[in-house]
Amino acid sequence: MAHPDKIGAADTAVAAAIHTGPFDVALRTAIAARGLSLERLRNRLADHGLNVGVTTLSYWQRGVRRPERPESLRVVAALEGILGLPPHSLTVLLGPPKPRGFALRTGQWPNPFADIVRVPGDLGRQLADLDSPAAGKLDIVAEYNTVTVGARRELAEVDVIWVLRAHYDGVDRALMIYNGDPGTDADAIEIVVGDGCRIGRVRRHTQTRSVVAELLFDRSLRAGETQVLTYAIRPHSDIECCQHFNGYRFPGGMFVLYIRFHPDALPVRCQRFTARHTQGPTDESAELTVDSHRAIHMVVPDIRPGIIGARWEWD
Repeated sequence: MAHPDKIGAADTAVAAAIHTGPFDVALRTAIAARGLSLERLRNRLADHGLNVGVTTLSYWQRGVRRPERPESLRVVAALEGILGLPPHSLTVLLGPPKPRGFALRTGQWPNPFADIVRVPGDLGRQLADLDSPAAGKLDIVAEYNTVTVGARRELAEVDVIWVLRAHYDGVDRALMIYNGDPGTDADAIEIVVGDGCRIGRVRRHTQTRSVVAELLFDRSLRAGETQVLTYAIRPHSDIECCQHFNGYRFPGGMFVLYIRFHPDALPVRCQRFTARHTQGPTDESAELTVDSHRAIHMVVPDIRPGIIGARWEWD
């Protein structure tokens, strides 16, 4: 049993920390005073239905990252109760969100990715558990997607080339998000890295049919440096596919989409489209013609936030 004098000293330190801040110091002091490991704290949060990674908690208490998203603020409110702190004592220390990345450069706040790709289930919570410290600190200079549609009209593979540029020193990873067609088994989705990266942490979510993975660079980039990386997505699904699209939170450079069809599975009509989000109205902007190589393609010179893709009809 702890000595009463030590308990009193710890409570005094916590009271001073939550009175003066900043947030990371107050959180770190309260965790230390309660004698909780980050793993145990994560488990306590899970008991409240809140999933957050130990790494994220570590970032918060060290001041590397601050909680700003709605789901993160719910975690902070739960932490106040778990750590025996007065309501709102940690939340008030956060103040208004700090501009960073895209917001710092443009003065505009991007929509959360889960608001752009709207699927059944809580994709936002999944992303909060595996949020890249590089979010908003990397620009897409160019992205090339080669999509292969198989003989059963299924999406067989997506090959991706990313050309990325760092806006700040210390960026060492990117975040890959893939959402499968309805009926896709998230556990069966295979991510195969090629050049320029290796797989870090991976999260799979059955309800959203999603896989989120960190793509780790060999070194940290300096501001202005670029990184070229390649990876492939193999859904291993027989689900009939009739579209492929990408969702973007931030403006970027060029996007090239090339879709090739199996000779036994040729569409009768193809269109490119854009939308603000996956459940919103679409702009059917142009017809796409299947060429002699059984392929269609589209080139977008300037990526805008929202949905960009192509859809097709079978006979």
